[in-house]
Amino acid sequence: MTREQRYIDFFTHLKVENLNEFDNYFADDARFKDPFNDVIGIESIRKVFEHMFATTESPRFTIIHHAENEDILMLNWLFEFEKKQRKWQIEGSSRVRFNQSGLVSEHIDYWDPAEQIYSKVGILKTLINFLTKRLSASS
Repeated sequence: MTREQRYIDFFTHLKVENLNEFDNYFADDARFKDPFNDVIGIESIRKVFEHMFATTESPRFTIIHHAENEDILMLNWLFEFEKKQRKWQIEGSSRVRFNQSGLVSEHIDYWDPAEQIYSKVGILKTLINFLTKRLSASS
């Protein structure tokens, strides 16, 4: 199995019980970045995912598409979870860079929290919709 497929399998089967396996996939000085976090080191990355499991119910990643080129893996994914009896879906992509040892040196997630979270939550929904209409070229 390739390093890319191992990493995909790890994330699509990620459970709180296997967070202790991060050192099998990430370099000691790996960077993880998403719209809410920018951390370096396996322990810091593990804390991001511990937080995910602590604040969501039944989180899971589905890889929609992936592409590989030399030391880069590009992923298009769907993240699904429940929170407060509501189902959520977030679509995004990740750029994953591997080091010469085959471990992840950088994992950067790209997705829009304004569209996929803020625009669906109470007063933020109203504000985001207002700003979107005001800034749209078609308004």
